[in-house]
Amino acid sequence: MRTSDIAALPVRLGAAIRGRRLFHPNGVMAEGLLERIAPDGEGLPMVSCDVVARVSKGIGLPGALPDVAGLAWRMPPPQDLHGCTPWDVLLASTVANSRIALSPVTAWSGATFSSLMPLQYRDTPWWVRAHLVTDLGGRGLSLDAIRDQLDTAGVVFDIDQAAGTGGFRPLARLTLRHTDPSNDDIGFDPTVHSDPDVTLLPRWLGEFRRAAYRRSRQGRDAQ
Repeated sequence: MRTSDIAALPVRLGAAIRGRRLFHPNGVMAEGLLERIAPDGEGLPMVSCDVVARVSKGIGLPGALPDVAGLAWRMPPPQDLHGCTPWDVLLASTVANSRIALSPVTAWSGATFSSLMPLQYRDTPWWVRAHLVTDLGGRGLSLDAIRDQLDTAGVVFDIDQAAGTGGFRPLARLTLRHTDPSNDDIGFDPTVHSDPDVTLLPRWLGEFRRAAYRRSRQGRDAQ
């Protein structure tokens, strides 16, 4: 058994006790559209496409209470490459202007979402971040606020990218259009589902995350 598998065993236990995801157990699934803004060939190879996405609370605290905010979306595999998996991108709220310092937030508006780990593409590490464009008012970190907005006008995020330690530039706009509870069993996992030319860095941490996601799924399935 790999060291990463052993280290991830508590994740399986926690998921089994909860009977659901250990991290980001509460969320809202939605269908939407990713529209690329960056010029073709600049940065990560994301293209305009339909997506399924999930907005979530990391610990699962009820109501509008502060929590670690999460945003994940899944893009289909490239049409010209057979046998490839979809591409999952997972972001979580961080301290303002930080790429790695995970932090709870008190509201969706104003939160900064980060990939926490860079994505290597063509020998360059790329960071991904997101900001909520839609004004949800003063309802704290309530998932009901997300649901209500999806049922009316939709929820929009701006997605940015940065090469290495460079500044962020626009990459895409993510528009979530309506809820899709039928897809709530999707297990977003960027260590398994990725563009064939994109890899999480550092690799050892990617291996730990892969083991943690797998243990979490095993813990849920044990119920």
